Amino acid sequence: MAGDLSAELRRLTSERAHFCCEYCLLPQDFAIHRHEPDHIVPVQHGGASESDNLAFACFSCNRYKGPNVGSYDPLTGMLTPFFNPRTQRWGDHFRFAEGAIEGLTPEGRVTAKILRFNDDDRVAERNLLLRAGVFPTI
Repeated sequence: MAGDLSAELRRLTSERAHFCCEYCLLPQDFAIHRHEPDHIVPVQHGGASESDNLAFACFSCNRYKGPNVGSYDPLTGMLTPFFNPRTQRWGDHFRFAEGAIEGLTPEGRVTAKILRFNDDDRVAERNLLLRAGVFPTI
């Protein structure tokens, strides 16, 4: 569980992500709740509490992801794993579209859908941060 991680592993995870959620890119400095390490493959599915299985995640992304490892692609209907920030590049799977985050690949589409990247409040927050020049735009 993320609560059992050492301070060193937590520090490595946050610094490696430049203090931004590795799923939706929300900067930690502008989040209401602190970001936290997320097990990309949850412990209950055999995932280890090791650096290569951890992503820095905002509260919303981590809660929506939960113990899931994937979902059904809304375009193809195929069971597809989520985007993995340790092995995949964000810009290969997503793009910004007027504050929304659009999935470009099956992994991107299922991640955007299940992690609810484009709920109205999240898009509004992202647009405010984009206009202020404080949201990363890979």
